Amino acid sequence: MNAMCRVALLVVLALAVLAAPVWAQGKGKPVTVTGRVVDNVCIWPAGLKGESHRECAIGCDKAGVRMALLDEKANVLYTVMADAPFKDPNAPLREHFERMVTVKGTLYTAPGGQRILAIQEVKTAQAATQPCAAKQPCAAKQPCAAKQPCAPKK
Repeated sequence: MNAMCRVALLVVLALAVLAAPVWAQGKGKPVTVTGRVVDNVCIWPAGLKGESHRECAIGCDKAGVRMALLDEKANVLYTVMADAPFKDPNAPLREHFERMVTVKGTLYTAPGGQRILAIQEVKTAQAATQPCAAKQPCAAKQPCAAKQPCAPKK
């Protein structure tokens, strides 16, 4: 009888250990995130980013490097993944390397706090196309370089 209890206890513990990752995963939540599409291989060790680094990011993508989304305002890095198995996670980001985008997707938090973003939709960020539009709504009609783009011309 004592051996039977031990076997039952081992089975229960084994099931608990195997089921723990499923419990830990939880469900993702829908989010919209704006950030720069970066490649981890160049940005962290060498600090390379921006339009001048775009060609290098394209090369890294061809070599199989997974891109990430960096929200520079919130100082948060999102690892990206496809929204379904067997899909290329970089595919929806490919035309946006080293540029600002707004991504709609599902956010998952992995062990250690890593943020993983399953991408469903990618658009060029409005702030990137019209950088001063948020602060000066009429800036789209006049260049940002003007000190007061909304002021009437003399």
